[in-house]
Amino acid sequence: MREWSGLVEWRRLHAKEAGDAQSGALLAVYRRMNEHVKMGVGDNFTNFSDNLTDLSYNKRGVFLNVLATY
Repeated sequence: MREWSGLVEWRRLHAKEAGDAQSGALLAVYRRMNEHVKMGVGDNFTNFSDNLTDLSYNKRGVFLNVLATY
């Protein structure tokens, strides 16, 4: 089980000036490929981005993430 890890994240965006609030979850599963690389796949169940200047609310979907150390 040491090769596998998971991520559960709850996100909330409250834009006071726009009078808008959004919330939702992000889930991911990661597998360690070797000592220095970890790859994961997940799904963003929210419709907003972590880029707070992007208010288009169309960011929902699956993602691939690769983490590496040196």
